[in-house]
Amino acid sequence: MALVLVKYGLGNSAEKIKLQTAKEEDSIVLIQDGVFWSLNEELKNTKGKINVIKEDYLARGYKEEDCKYNLLSYSEFVELIEKEEKFIG
Repeated sequence: MALVLVKYGLGNSAEKIKLQTAKEEDSIVLIQDGVFWSLNEELKNTKGKINVIKEDYLARGYKEEDCKYNLLSYSEFVELIEKEEKFIG
């Protein structure tokens, strides 16, 4: 299991590689401009549990009820960091 942090938007090729290579047991967190990936149809093919930082999602003008993935608060994100053994950032 690993925590995969996606912080940059759709044009970043490194983020795309992280999403493509994630495993089913990984936790993926979309943070900052990485939340834009939650709107991309390509994300449906990503393995792993996808989480979106709620504050970042809302700050970009989106509504909570429109998110298709699990929304995390920053405190829940910290708990997830503490829980995961590996980190890919």
